[in-house]
Amino acid sequence: MLKARKAAVKSPWVFPGDLPDASILGTSLDHQHSEVRTKLKLPSDFVVHSLRQTMLTRIGEAGADAFTIMRIAGHSSVTVSQRYVHPTPENMERAFDRLQKLNALKQEEAANEAKAEAAAVNANSPSLPAKVATSKIDRSRKPPQVIAFKRTGP
Repeated sequence: MLKARKAAVKSPWVFPGDLPDASILGTSLDHQHSEVRTKLKLPSDFVVHSLRQTMLTRIGEAGADAFTIMRIAGHSSVTVSQRYVHPTPENMERAFDRLQKLNALKQEEAANEAKAEAAAVNANSPSLPAKVATSKIDRSRKPPQVIAFKRTGP
């Protein structure tokens, strides 16, 4: 019955103890970790904290920014989280690809909005010629010439 109650209650601890509001004792965890490390033939400098560091590094490699890592890890400063973000050429290329896609989406949204506005104006004033929404400025046309007139007489 105790096991069923333990499973039903979620613990806030990564390594919960026997009671839902208590963590496992550090000495017990260290002992278990030591046994597992020995059985798996891991180096002695492999500590439990290495798992946390590996997870945060992999989140950074997956493209998470330092602010996201800071929230996940509970760091007090983004400076600490920056240690886990290692920009590679591939990650930087992906960032530019995402920026390019975002810019294309924003441009498409603006063009659709302009078309909708033009359609609304044209629907209210059928005598006016249809407006064409464009996102590029035609710089091949020359600007209109300004002609100055001199006033003559009184």
